[in-house]
Amino acid sequence: MYQVGIFTLSDGTKRKIRIEEGMTLQDELEKAEITESDIFQMQLVIQDNKI
Repeated sequence: MYQVGIFTLSDGTKRKIRIEEGMTLQDELEKAEITESDIFQMQLVIQDNKI
């Protein structure tokens, strides 16, 4: 299993990144190439590796 961060931005678009162990919020924002002021909503989703 792994975690995915889903960022809904103020303009209505979404960015999705895989969260790695030990990442800070600033690391996540850098990986998603967004700033805190861009964010409307954040979600953390647990994904299963099985397909």
